Amino acid sequence: MKIGVKSYEYNKELEYFKDKADFFEIMAVEGKDYSSFKEFKMPFVIHCQHAVFGINNSDKDLYQKNLSSFNYARKIADMLGAKKIIIHPGDIKNEACSKENSISFIKSLKDKRIIIENMPREKSLCNTPEQLKEFADKTGCGICFDINHALYSAQNLKKDYKEVIKSFIKLKPGHFHLGGHKFIGVDHLCFADSELDLKEILSFLPRDAEITLETSNEIEKTKEDLKIIKEVLKEI
Repeated sequence: MKIGVKSYEYNKELEYFKDKADFFEIMAVEGKDYSSFKEFKMPFVIHCQHAVFGINNSDKDLYQKNLSSFNYARKIADMLGAKKIIIHPGDIKNEACSKENSISFIKSLKDKRIIIENMPREKSLCNTPEQLKEFADKTGCGICFDINHALYSAQNLKKDYKEVIKSFIKLKPGHFHLGGHKFIGVDHLCFADSELDLKEILSFLPRDAEITLETSNEIEKTKEDLKIIKEVLKEI
């Protein structure tokens, strides 16, 4: 398995982890300059902006904003030679939002690098394996499986989280997100603070999985998480 570190815009993170991580995942925030990242001879994965940045790909009234955001991510992916662009399908927040809008929008982008991420909550699209499969089938895009999001989905669906995880994995995701988790609903924690059986979770994944750590933005904590997951991988 290959383990990557996530960064929003900080060269110091990339400089520190360039010899420790297998790849970097970058959040493509519009207006930020990522040209200096070209000096790092590492594989890159690009993540499009999402709801935190006011993006909702299911909302037809936000079409231009959503398109601008994706085109910026595409530009950064081109610059850094990224082979994956992660996108959130969106949330159903009002009458302008729909599953059909999201599928149509993502399909219209015509970029084979797009992988669609599963979402955690009931009003989020792709919060079940069945709907994520529908999106992948209708858009022709790949899948990014966020394990922590699946844990929320299992709770909402009142299903065994292990079975939900296995159902998502059957869809053959091309990328994975993983962080620590507490079953009271707190996720993307450091592994030291997690209630998850990390060894068990990793044993479910394919041996060639590429996993982005979604734990902490602090270098020292991420360093410890990287150490923990690599030690666990030795036991599998």
